[in-house]
Amino acid sequence: MTLRKDHKVAAGKLIRVRIEVEQARALEVRVGGDFFAHPEDAFEEAEASLSGTGLAALPAAAAAAFSRPGLVIFGAGAADIAEALRRAIDENQAP
Repeated sequence: MTLRKDHKVAAGKLIRVRIEVEQARALEVRVGGDFFAHPEDAFEEAEASLSGTGLAALPAAAAAAFSRPGLVIFGAGAADIAEALRRAIDENQAP
């Protein structure tokens, strides 16, 4: 199953998330949008570190992963990414 969500942050930037899910775990998490991250490889490492994370823990894990030292995100923040992931998960679980 694939969960997707587009989320506008307070600054007006778009965050687009895609979560590949199997048995309530994230197999792959992709984050994109109209923001910039430097260095790109640190951003990719943060995404990759979320593989295998349970959906309930994913927003908190993402907040930590995208707050790692040396990673700078321009136009959005780790909390914004975590919120986009939370919304993607919540919308899928709605009745």
